Amino acid sequence: MSEITKWKRWQPVGRVIAGGALGAAVVGALLAGGSLALADTAGDIGAHLATQGENIGKAISVLFYLGGMAAGGGAFMKLKANRDNPQQHPLSHAVVLGLVAAGLLFLPETFQTTGDTVYQTGAAKNQIQGTTSIGGG
Repeated sequence: MSEITKWKRWQPVGRVIAGGALGAAVVGALLAGGSLALADTAGDIGAHLATQGENIGKAISVLFYLGGMAAGGGAFMKLKANRDNPQQHPLSHAVVLGLVAAGLLFLPETFQTTGDTVYQTGAAKNQIQGTTSIGGG
C-alpha cells in the first residue's frame, strides 16, 4: 500500500481529532472567560478552577441538551427510513434512539436533586418554572 493510499485512509480520523482539539480549545477559552488566566502559584490555579464548577456544570448540561436534540432528530430519521424500507431499518432502532433522546433531555433536570441526595444538603423536588395555571387558580 502506497503512502498516499495510507494517508487517504486515515484522513477522516485526522479531521475528527483536529476538530475535537479545536472544539476543546474553544470550550476552554469560553470557560476561562475569554481571557488568559495567568497564575503565579499552583494555589491560584486551584482557586480559579474551584470557581469554575458552576460554569462547567452548565456546559455539561448544554451538551446533554444538544445531544438529546440530535438523538431526537436521528430517531425521526430512523422512523422515516423504517417507513420507506422496513426490511432494512427495524423500528427498534428508532425506538431506542428516541429513548436515548428522552434520557439526554431530562438528565440535566436531575443533577440538583441527585447531588443533594448523595451529599445530603437538603434534597428538594425540582421546581417547575414558566407554567401558567388554567382556569380560576
